[in-house]
Amino acid sequence: MDDELVDDVDAPMDDPNDLTRLPLRRSEWDSIAVLGGAEEDDLDLALGYLEAGAILASHWIRTGANDALPVPIYYQYRHAIELALKWNLRLAAACLRRDGVSVPPEELDSFLTTSHAIAHLADRLNQYLGRLMPPPNDRIDPATQDTLDWLHQLDEKGQTFRYSTVKGGKGQGLVRARPNQQRVDFDADVRRLHDAAWMLYAGCSGVLDAHAENQAEYYAECDAEYDVEMPSAMDY
Repeated sequence: MDDELVDDVDAPMDDPNDLTRLPLRRSEWDSIAVLGGAEEDDLDLALGYLEAGAILASHWIRTGANDALPVPIYYQYRHAIELALKWNLRLAAACLRRDGVSVPPEELDSFLTTSHAIAHLADRLNQYLGRLMPPPNDRIDPATQDTLDWLHQLDEKGQTFRYSTVKGGKGQGLVRARPNQQRVDFDADVRRLHDAAWMLYAGCSGVLDAHAENQAEYYAECDAEYDVEMPSAMDY
């Protein structure tokens, strides 16, 4: 091979428009990522997929149409939404159990590990919220709910944006995920997904977090009062 060509291939590059090469390594410290741990949960992962989707969507909006990116962007946002719904379900279930409502952990775990249907997850979260809180926090807000219903129609089982072919109905085998070429207002679509994902990640989870903290404080105070009153009652 020509020496000049070898030198050109091996030369360090940092051209942001050249997607065949990654940026130069910055430093040993900046090159470390921290993964996992006892505190990692679905909400942490939801934020990661949400930020990844936002970075890609912002790039698509700023640099112009690139038809290779919309399907991966749909997937990033959809998975962020699924993970946020599942985390909110676990927190809402914990609040219900604290109130004495039976929510068997095994049944919930089975549901969450087998269901990828946005509509089913949202429906159960609405059921839990309805038993925990008064309006308007007794269900997912209407704008977000509309987006979740629309997203479920686009991708019912979480496969449409992962592959070019998916399992069809009985006896159909694999079918094309997008059999007909179509033009979509992707800018409008991604903004809907972006808003819904952030609402579930920060809005709904924030309301549930506050409810769980207030609930824990209330029951702690009740237990403390009970502990004080019991010895006095026993004196009689």
